[in-house]
Amino acid sequence: MKEIFARIDRAWAKLIWLLMGAAAAYIGLMLLSILYITIFRTAGWDYSPISFVLIEYGFVYMLFLGSPWLIRNRGHVYIEMLTAALSTPSRVYLSRLITLCCATICFIWAWYSGQLVYEEFTNDVYDELRTQFDIYRWIITIAFPLGFLLMGIEFIRFLFLKEPMHQGIAGIASEHAEIEEQKALAAGRR
Repeated sequence: MKEIFARIDRAWAKLIWLLMGAAAAYIGLMLLSILYITIFRTAGWDYSPISFVLIEYGFVYMLFLGSPWLIRNRGHVYIEMLTAALSTPSRVYLSRLITLCCATICFIWAWYSGQLVYEEFTNDVYDELRTQFDIYRWIITIAFPLGFLLMGIEFIRFLFLKEPMHQGIAGIASEHAEIEEQKALAAGRR
């Protein structure tokens, strides 16, 4: 049974990593679009206004595609001042409570944003700001429920992991490598 869960977790981690890779690639496309617009505008040449859409929609897509990976790797912003001051059992309890609240909020947002996407999809709603391109609004809002659902699942993972999300180490970034290095140093001193 443990092997099945390990396989599922590895497959899930690959999916999250691929989504983060897609978000990173999208950042590159946005950079190229900005360069394209800047060079062509400076030279006085005509350029395609669709590149503005690529940039504007890119912010939403890169946010929602990359966020689950950040949560998985504890790369998102959170503060450990309180959890560092607590005893280990209290810290674990508080951490699990916080992650449950975060997951709940993500799932609520996924539900409501999913309803929004459904409404926009079934009613053929267009993006009013980009009417010249006939872009359906659900194309941008589809990222909301997908991203919130994946983030909620990532927060739920921390409820079942042996080690909670909050490590109780104040004053350093909670990157996994730094935490492991801190633990190794602490173990070497004892």
